[in-house]
Amino acid sequence: MNSAALRSLIRRVGASGARPFSAKTAAADASATTRPRGAPSADTLQKGSVQPTVLRPYVAPELETEDLFGLHSLVNVDEMFEARLHYGHKIGTLHENMKWALYGERLGVCIFDLEITRKHLIRALDFVAHVVSRGGIILFISTHRDTMLDVEKMAEEVGQYAHVRFWQEGTLTNMKQLLGASVRMPDTMVFLSSLTSMSERHPAIIEAAKMTIPTVGIVDSNSDPSYLTYLVPSNDDSPQAVAYLLRLFKEACQRGAAYRAKQL
Repeated sequence: MNSAALRSLIRRVGASGARPFSAKTAAADASATTRPRGAPSADTLQKGSVQPTVLRPYVAPELETEDLFGLHSLVNVDEMFEARLHYGHKIGTLHENMKWALYGERLGVCIFDLEITRKHLIRALDFVAHVVSRGGIILFISTHRDTMLDVEKMAEEVGQYAHVRFWQEGTLTNMKQLLGASVRMPDTMVFLSSLTSMSERHPAIIEAAKMTIPTVGIVDSNSDPSYLTYLVPSNDDSPQAVAYLLRLFKEACQRGAAYRAKQL
């Protein structure tokens, strides 16, 4: 096409008011071609950001089902008591943001209200099962030397992943530079302890929040629950407590995987 013909075409397009290369038109065309059938439109998603109920008709049926995986029956207060989930740390180390989860104190030790713990534990297990049922990746994290091998073993048994060593700063926020390639990030991170061996907040919690990765965290009385998506107030360093929690998370992953297998 010569220059004269090109100028004539541009004049005709401009006169009609159409702008085939505008960002708005291109975005609309891309949205129309890539949006799955039945998915909400861009306008609906924008309204949903300020009015979530707008998106309710698009919620999958299984998300509307209460206790889809039957996890409520797995968690009972008697077993939680025997596993020592109610034991916190000394009252002098109590974090201000964990007072709501306490029943009281005995002999200077914080005691968790196991009814509150049970409620939050079931919620966290249900979330993990839903993530697995949709093919998600779970990363289990722990810094306790006494239980790190158990965490790795459990994650391997359910086909998931574990990190129990030193966390290198920027592992999530600077992943491409550290590994030299784009790597799929975990869909959910489960912290068997929200503190490091130095009793500081695990740095991966902040990184996960920056990358909008949902997190599940076992939070002791001396821990800060901030930035965790699903927190479970509980003893996090007793071998009996960790073994009990690992058994429940393992069962949640297995039930989620079994549900996914039925749907495929």
